[in-house]
This record gives sequence, C-alpha cells and structure tokens, in this order.
Amino acid sequence: MSNPPLWSGFQSLGIQVAQNAIAKRYFALKRVLITGASSGIGKACAVWLLNQGARVALIGRDLEELEKIGHQFPNQAVAIQCDLAIDRQQYDMVLSAVETFGGLDILINAAGIIFENDLESTYPQDHDYIIDINLRAVYHIIHMCQSFLEKSRGCIVNLSCEWGNRPQQGMISNCMAKAGLEMLTKCLALELAPVRVNAVAPGMTKTNLFKYAGLTPHEIDVLRNRMMKANPMKKIANPDDIVKAVIFLCSKRAANITGQILKVDGGMNLTSSITIDWQDTLTMNAKFAPTGTQSIPRLVDWARKEARKFQGEEVHDEDWVREHESKSNWSTNLADAHIKVTDNYSKLEKTENILSNLEEQKDENGTIYTAENPKAARMIAGRQSQGPKSGAAVGGNLLGLGLNAPKMNSP
Repeated sequence: MSNPPLWSGFQSLGIQVAQNAIAKRYFALKRVLITGASSGIGKACAVWLLNQGARVALIGRDLEELEKIGHQFPNQAVAIQCDLAIDRQQYDMVLSAVETFGGLDILINAAGIIFENDLESTYPQDHDYIIDINLRAVYHIIHMCQSFLEKSRGCIVNLSCEWGNRPQQGMISNCMAKAGLEMLTKCLALELAPVRVNAVAPGMTKTNLFKYAGLTPHEIDVLRNRMMKANPMKKIANPDDIVKAVIFLCSKRAANITGQILKVDGGMNLTSSITIDWQDTLTMNAKFAPTGTQSIPRLVDWARKEARKFQGEEVHDEDWVREHESKSNWSTNLADAHIKVTDNYSKLEKTENILSNLEEQKDENGTIYTAENPKAARMIAGRQSQGPKSGAAVGGNLLGLGLNAPKMNSP
C-alpha cells in the first residue's frame, strides 16, 4: 500500500532537513584556507563555509574587503593580506593561518588573474606574471600546506577555467597556466593520496572580471550576449553555481573522488573553441604596462587610432590609463593584475632586431667563436658595449647557430 501524498511530502522534507544538518555538522569547525577570498567565487565560498560553522583564513590583497567579511564572523574568520607574487608573503600567510587554527583541513585556491594577450604584443614579464600567480603560486602554497593536509587527511580544490583544456585565441598565457593547473591537480592527486585533490573549471560567471578589465556596462552586455548564444544552456553562471561544485568536492559525498576536473560551464566545453574579442590586445594591455617603461603613451596612441570600438564608444584615453594603472588588486580585481610587475626587467621593444644586436665574442687572439667553438653571445639591445658585462645574455640555441648561452640576469 503506497503512502499518501501528504506523508510522502513530510518524508521528503525530513530527509532534506537531515541532509542539511549532516552537511552543516561536517563543515563545522573545519579549518579552511581560501585565496582570492575578497570577491567573486572565493568570497562566495568563504561566506558559505563560514555560515556552516567553518573556521576560514581569508586571503587576498584587499584587506578592507576581507575585514568586512571577518567582522560578520569574528570568532571564525581571520583576514590575511598577501601578495601571491611574493614567496615570502605566501610563507607568512600559510604559517599565520595554520598557527591560528592549529592545522588545516581544506585548501581552496581561488585567486587568479586574467588579461587578454597574444604572442606578438605580450611582453615576457607579463606572461611570467600570469604564470606565477595562476600556476606557480598554487604549487608553492600546496607544497607548504602538504604536511598539515596529510595529517588531517584533508582536501584541495583548485579553480581552473574553461580554457584549461581548449585553446582560446588571444589568451595564450591564461590557457597555458590553467592547462598546467589541471595537470598539477591530477599529478598531486596521485602523489598526495589519501589527501584528495580536485579542480573546478567554471565557464563565464557573473563576477566583476570584465568590469575591472576596463569594459563599459554596454560592452559587458555585448560580450555576455555573445557568450550566452554560444552556450548550450543559454545562460551565464552565478558565483553560487560554482560554489556548489567546490563545496561538493570538499564534502563527504566526494570522499572517493580525486584527480578530477569538474566542469561547470553549461556544456561550453562540448562546443568548438570560439574567439570572443574583448578589446584589441594592445588596447587592453597598454594600460597595464609595467611601471617605469616609456611605452604607455605610444601604445595608447596606437590603440586609440587602430583598435576596434564597441558601438562607436571611444577607447580609454591616456588620462584614464594614468588614473587606473596604480589600482592593481589581482586577488579581487583579476584583469588589472599584471601592472604589478617587477621594474628591473629590461624589456625589449618588439621592433628590435635581436640578431642585429648580437655582439660577436672574440678570444684574446681575435678568433671569432663559431658553432665549432661556441661561446655565449650577448645582446647589446641598442646600448654601447661595456665589455663582457654589457647587455643581457641570450639563453638557448639561437636559430641553430650553436650559440648556446647560459641564463643570466639583465644588468
């Protein structure tokens, strides 16, 4: 004899209440470290876990935003300001979190940066910076947290994106970093077991990413409409959609899941790779050129004349660039992150002919070193030679000429 509908409804409600109670008990007093916790997906994860009774170390660059969250949960949260581009700050951050909580159960690597770049117009230090934040910092933090997670038999969740396993034109560095992050996730799942290591790969999500990339509200709407039309589910995810996936992988229900990349992109990964232009690459990167370079005015002037415009709107002018170039906050504002690049990198203009700047090295007898007798070639980069220390060394085999040079620092 079947149960009456009313009784079945009470049963379903009771099961749901019980499941919620179990979930809440599971995360209560868990010790969690979340990078990128001051906005977007990282912030949403932090608030959810704090509401479930977890103790959370909130990591980010924007201390004011972190403290706003912490003040709501004074007995559970600790706010730690950290620049993930600096190894020492990473070390201090992990040590502070572990000393505060007495250990670690869950690590969520949600911090990251993104900006449009291609091979022609991206300077090496910009590429290095996005790799450092999106991949190297994750590796370093996991390395420091390993012993604590092994002791608690905890878990790690990394935030990848839809470009981790598919190419996207104009996003070379980010695609490389996320592909590396997904392979790091799988390798560590084997190495660190029984610590579970997984990743979530969101598609386009309603965060402030494009706002901080410098797009106007109208431009953002245009971009989202394009992405929505290409998405099988015809929708753009909310941060809560991604949080549910992260929390699932942290929970007891995923106890036998490790080394997996959970895609939360509305089926976008099932479609062919598409190119969605934000702004022309040089237009976007011009306002993030490293401090101390002289290329900003030239790049901006070129971009203003040549870059495509959305609905006739003007590209940001030079005054806008100067105003915004000092407002980098990679932990929360993503796309404007790579302004914070080291100033001591000697950048080559892309118009320079590297081969024409090579100085042939001769021994004391005047013999030129050749492929049969190679010696490190040096790059003058338009400067006067100052003996053996002038210029920057060129590493690798240069166009098959046998000029194998050791890696050296720029002067």
